[in-house]
Amino acid sequence: MSTKASEKVIGPRIPDLRTVLLDLSLRLRVKRNVGHLVSDAGLRKSAAAFRESAKNTHTPPFVGVTRVDIAGRTAEWVTATDETDKAILYFHGGGFFFSSPKDHRPLIWRLARATSRRVLAIDYRKAPDHVFPAWLDDAFATYQHALAEGIAPEDIVLSGDSAGGNIALALTHRLRREGVPLPDSLVLFSPWADLTCSGKTYGTKSRRDAMFKGPATRELGRYLTRGRDPRDPEISPVHADFTGFPRMLVFAGSTEIFLDDARAVVRKAAAAGVDARLVVYRHMPHIFPMFAGVAPRAKEAFPIVKAFVDEGRRTSPREADVSPKRSAVASPVRA
Repeated sequence: MSTKASEKVIGPRIPDLRTVLLDLSLRLRVKRNVGHLVSDAGLRKSAAAFRESAKNTHTPPFVGVTRVDIAGRTAEWVTATDETDKAILYFHGGGFFFSSPKDHRPLIWRLARATSRRVLAIDYRKAPDHVFPAWLDDAFATYQHALAEGIAPEDIVLSGDSAGGNIALALTHRLRREGVPLPDSLVLFSPWADLTCSGKTYGTKSRRDAMFKGPATRELGRYLTRGRDPRDPEISPVHADFTGFPRMLVFAGSTEIFLDDARAVVRKAAAAGVDARLVVYRHMPHIFPMFAGVAPRAKEAFPIVKAFVDEGRRTSPREADVSPKRSAVASPVRA
């Protein structure tokens, strides 16, 4: 049975000063530096530059971090409250070739605090030293680790940003294929769900996106899928059959090239009968909740996540409103 997709756009039509400054900063620090040749050497150079820029990532003293080993990979449990009976498995972004759970802690600890859950994030294998399905195998091992710790599937939320959003979707596909009980829900931030980069916004948003360029992203997609079918649903989950998937909440920024990926995931999931909701923030960049420390509007995403996660399996599909309080302005999304 088909379900109508929920799609909302939130925020003022004119960006506030903090949002404008964030956009400018990202253009100077990220977008002008994404032109490295997409090759093994080029990706290593880009990853090293990112590590250097992110080495001073601050973690507040009230956040707990416990490292664990999962299938030979380093992972960490992140907590920000005393309530730890339920879990979020988080897969960080980074184009499948850079970043780590530590680099994404500004988002992860806020997610833990907002939901009163502990968050498990793995430093999965990446290109160019590894190829698909290495990162998906590590995600599958993470889910098995959570089950082995006694966490029930209905108490697990899968989450991720950008490439990590892809991994969360692909993991759900593999769990269903393997007959493993599925998690309660998915929460995705700007998922890169289509490595064929076929959405129109890879072109229409290329100039407006503060971080990425459509042509360079398409080139990276071709690099990552060489020798593979790029439409494989565990490589590009937008091409999956979403029948039986858990309910999902998806965020995107109105200016990012990945906007059509988010739309396509929600549209196809809803067509398969899944409770699927898309929240688009005006003028906000790719993975905007990551920048909650410098852009106050980005903080609005976390109460929305909390309300969605708290629904669990107790309520009927789409019962809760995903709009933030008061200042939010909702209207149809436009490309």
